[in-house]
Amino acid sequence: MKKILLYVFIISQVNLFAESIISLGSLDTIDTDGEDFTLWMALFGLGIISLFALFLSSDKIEKFKKKQKEEEELTHKKNKKQDDIISKMGEDIYDITKENISTSNVAKSENQLLAITTNLIDFLRIKSNKVVIDHQKLKLSNLLNDVSGTLKANIRGKEFELIYDVQKSIVQEINSDTLNLSKVLVNILLYCVENSSTKLTLNIKQTSLFSKDDQLSFTISSDLKINVEDGLNIFQANYNDNTEEYDSLGLFIAKELSKLMKGDLIARNDTDQYLEFVFTIPYTIEKPEPIQNKYTVPKQIKQKNILLIDSSSTSAENIASILKDLNHNVKIINKREYTSYFKYFDIYDIIFLDEKLFTHKVVAELENINSKIIATSNLFEIEKEFPNTAIADIKISKPLTIWQTSDVLNQLFYNVHDTSKITSNGVINTGTALVHRNSFQNTRNISLGDFSKFQDKKILLVEDNIINQKVFVGILNKSHMNITVAKHGKEALKILLEDASFDMIFMDINMPVMDGYTASIKIREHKEYDGIPIIALSALTSSDEIAKMFASGMNGYMAKPLEKEKLYTVFSIFIQNTLHKETKKAPVQQTEIIELDGLNITLGISKSSSSEVFYKEILSEFRDAYGDTNKVFNKLLQDFRYEQLRILCIDIKGLTGSIGAEKLHLIVTDMLKKLSLKKYDYLSELVTQYTKELALINNSIDKYLNK
Repeated sequence: MKKILLYVFIISQVNLFAESIISLGSLDTIDTDGEDFTLWMALFGLGIISLFALFLSSDKIEKFKKKQKEEEELTHKKNKKQDDIISKMGEDIYDITKENISTSNVAKSENQLLAITTNLIDFLRIKSNKVVIDHQKLKLSNLLNDVSGTLKANIRGKEFELIYDVQKSIVQEINSDTLNLSKVLVNILLYCVENSSTKLTLNIKQTSLFSKDDQLSFTISSDLKINVEDGLNIFQANYNDNTEEYDSLGLFIAKELSKLMKGDLIARNDTDQYLEFVFTIPYTIEKPEPIQNKYTVPKQIKQKNILLIDSSSTSAENIASILKDLNHNVKIINKREYTSYFKYFDIYDIIFLDEKLFTHKVVAELENINSKIIATSNLFEIEKEFPNTAIADIKISKPLTIWQTSDVLNQLFYNVHDTSKITSNGVINTGTALVHRNSFQNTRNISLGDFSKFQDKKILLVEDNIINQKVFVGILNKSHMNITVAKHGKEALKILLEDASFDMIFMDINMPVMDGYTASIKIREHKEYDGIPIIALSALTSSDEIAKMFASGMNGYMAKPLEKEKLYTVFSIFIQNTLHKETKKAPVQQTEIIELDGLNITLGISKSSSSEVFYKEILSEFRDAYGDTNKVFNKLLQDFRYEQLRILCIDIKGLTGSIGAEKLHLIVTDMLKKLSLKKYDYLSELVTQYTKELALINNSIDKYLNK
């Protein structure tokens, strides 16, 4: 239509020019050599050029507007999908807790609810721009151990093989964000395992050697044939109505975190059409501090002859590559042929042998040689007892890294600690503190109020993850214990220098600046701290890592995620005196029922994994992301943008249901009904009601969070 009008305009202008010529007189009387004629012809030519320029410009503007509209629609669809995910997660939390769950399904529902709750927190933080990237010194070995442990804790009944292939030139200590880096890698690996991958390789390499900010590249290769070249947006989170699960929610979070880390995450198909992910981030190398403590580990043992026998050929090749990078001679024997190789066993300094291959016949041969024996196992296989591996000098769990392997070899041939501090059990002297070498068992029928038996005790929590800090404090906040939190080992040492009267230290392993191993070693250098038990907190509790914990002077270990039943056992073992002093026993406190305008607190907590810590976190995120949505509602209503208003209502409907904002939930539900029936005249009054109720909710959230 616009083009037709433009054509009409051009023709009218040409006609106007012709009439002007005619008005000058007949063509015979026109002086073509005169200045007037030349001027008129120039003006006519300029006019024609201008009109055609206007035409072309109009065409380009129209194309530009069309492209801009398409981009806006694409962005709108993307945002709509994200909003639908938040809404659906909120509705799921509401529905799960509303159902009557049979006893046999309780555990399954709790796991599902916990996953939805934690995903909701991460998703909301990304939406409200609250994720902070903190670049600090970290150890890649600890990071990978944390990834392995977290992955194992999240996978039940699925066996797979994971290999860490780390470029030899990469240094162990770098500057990056350990929490978010770990979260990205775990989410990618979880996606692959949940889609039935059985073989995964995580390759880590440096992609630039000379730039100021080098690029660290993580390539995760899988055995999945998922075509991502066909336009499949694998990072777009969607709720699958058939499976009642979220497709790619973890990948969406990983993608957004990679952007915040100024990196990139892509999915692609390799030459054989297998799915792989490439995650790249900038990083800087951390200059290692000079080691001044007396527990210096030798950099590397002398060259050894090593025999390697593994059930997996891929795993064998990976371990052999690591050992060769450490300058050792390696011979690989196939598991089907190794029994015919017995007569050569004694020519090797070290034998790496898969735990499944320790037959009685093999053990009889190993008893007659002087070689060091290392039993290997797959961390992600269902745990079984292999009693014959008792003959091994050390047990290690795959996936291995070059740093972990180097530590294990050093343990075989060197005393890595000052012998004056070594006890008969082979651990650093802990003074009067007990050493509990086994895993802690659950104490049954424990409530949060039972922790008041340990009131007035001073606890130092060394943990960098804010959520983990809140969970720990949330369990103990009504027990009247004195809890001090340090974000890393260096900060913990500073706290201890000012106050050495702590009754117990809970020490995370994977932390920036100074990890748990280093912090524990430094604490044990001071005799005044010998009586303080140190309990390791780690996602990975494989046998070799547990041995390392005790070798660092720790007194026990707890696997993450934290369980109050095991935590109570720790207190009862290490703080015994309090249990026998009934005069100091505080009454068990009942959970306070709080009533606030607009919020059903009890309902909200029940929908947040029955955790007040998680509930408070969701409330905080809701307020920050949606606390002023009444203004948005009014603006959308004034501009007659009813579709955008509907999308926002869907979003908030699910969230209000999950936080126990029952009246606000009903108002938004009514708005959605009116929008679906196109009864727009009723919306203004509903938005007014929403504004009033939201103000009450915001005020109640502030009161509850600050109580």
